[in-house]
Amino acid sequence: MSNEKNFKEFSHFKYEKYLGLLVHLFTGFGIIAGFFSLISVINNDQANAFLWLGLAFLIDSIDGTLARKFDVKKNLPNIDGKMLDSIIDFFNYVIIPALMIYWFKLVPDQFLILIPSILIFISIFSYANLNVMTSDHFYNGFPAIWNIVVLYFFIFSTGEIANLLILSLLIILKFSPLKCVHPLRVKKFRNISIFFTIIWFLMSALLILSIELEIKPIYEFLFMFLWVVSNIYFISISLFKTFKK
Repeated sequence: MSNEKNFKEFSHFKYEKYLGLLVHLFTGFGIIAGFFSLISVINNDQANAFLWLGLAFLIDSIDGTLARKFDVKKNLPNIDGKMLDSIIDFFNYVIIPALMIYWFKLVPDQFLILIPSILIFISIFSYANLNVMTSDHFYNGFPAIWNIVVLYFFIFSTGEIANLLILSLLIILKFSPLKCVHPLRVKKFRNISIFFTIIWFLMSALLILSIELEIKPIYEFLFMFLWVVSNIYFISISLFKTFKK
């Protein structure tokens, strides 16, 4: 009876260990999506570059929930999931956008090396900062989500000077008391934040496709309207947290 119990416990342990490994492998696919985005950048294919980054974002949005559900940290303690996630995020959210700024000449020529270098440099310390996030999951200062910033440049077709001014402002805001909401981990308004995250993600993908494909203006207007509404929500909740006493 004791041997049978031990066998069941061992089998259950192996099952949970394999589940934990599958979650880590799922997380790892984020860097593969990032690599395909990198190839798209080199091939001057902006739309596909953003779509691959979108896939990486989707993986990043799901893997944390899976890791907590299957208690991966306990069942597979020899792999640091946070470090794995941070490495992938840094590649997808910092390195690739910095390359996009340089490769697609999104800022004036004299700043093509300087601006991406600054973004990479300050983002390193952002990822290493243990106090980068508040206890209720708001970022302290503007977060290192340069992929989102570059996506806005693409959707709005902003010019080099405008991009330079916006990036300069965001660099300054990185060291400001600004509080930026983490859309998937925030405790307050969690359900509505997840809802608007889904809307934002879907509309972003549709807007990217609408730029490349011939889509009726009425549909493009609808995509843009919903996308702007979702952006207003996240900006509003971030400003509310920033100025709340």
